[in-house]
Amino acid sequence: MEGGSPVVGRRRLALDLRRRRIAAGATIDDVARHLECSPAKVSRMETGAVGVRLQDMRAMADFYALPARERDELFGLVRQARAKGWWHDYADVVPPDSATFYGLEDGCTTIGQHVVSLVPGLLQTPRYARALLGTAPGAPERVVARRVELRLRRQEILDRPQAPLVSIVLDEAVLCRPIGGPDVMAEQLDHILAMAARPAVTVRVLPFAAGAHPAAGVGFTVFGFGDPELPPVVYGEQLSRNAYVDDAGEVAVYTDALAAAERVAADPDRSHDLISSRVARLRGVHP
Repeated sequence: MEGGSPVVGRRRLALDLRRRRIAAGATIDDVARHLECSPAKVSRMETGAVGVRLQDMRAMADFYALPARERDELFGLVRQARAKGWWHDYADVVPPDSATFYGLEDGCTTIGQHVVSLVPGLLQTPRYARALLGTAPGAPERVVARRVELRLRRQEILDRPQAPLVSIVLDEAVLCRPIGGPDVMAEQLDHILAMAARPAVTVRVLPFAAGAHPAAGVGFTVFGFGDPELPPVVYGEQLSRNAYVDDAGEVAVYTDALAAAERVAADPDRSHDLISSRVARLRGVHP
């Protein structure tokens, strides 16, 4: 469900604040003087870089002479943005800035992914996730178990009545890297087939024979939102932190690259056959 996520709430609040300031004909300096704070603070509130206190929201609502209904909407967004998401319980076992990734994933309506190496977290089985996360150097069993638990908790968005629409392009290399061994990998690929049978999930395999394309070698996720005023956001997961892209021009580069990858990938039916064939080979089944 979009809208319940604190991260999405903060983005919507930031956009609303900027729009209402402009509609009031006020500058950032005007608002800063009214709040008795620095212009930099106002700017950061309008970009979502910092949270908004209720007392600041009251002062801005007065300054913009907002009617009661609009004030209530903004106060609701402030409370939503200040809430703790379920993922905060795992802050001790994930990289910095992961909260933004999980919050966007939890609050989006569409997810587009280009995957070059590993099965994406939303489609991982417990055994695959454990085999993968257990490779972290020096990670105690307790940490590995909690990271697996977090990964499975994320997948609950796919079981919602209004689940996000998910479209994933898997490089064929993902099918050929036997994380955890043949048995674990065969189980994992069977799970991908089962998930791809859901109406909200589309999986395309990009065969090795497809050759070069604009997204080649780059893994990333594009989050989309039902609110037309909330632009898409791109995230790239890295070893130590996550890369966040929300500049419209840069986002367009990624969305165009993802669309190009989808065009050269096998269609869903052919992709099903490719995955099934790989499962058969892993299990030693020959035609």
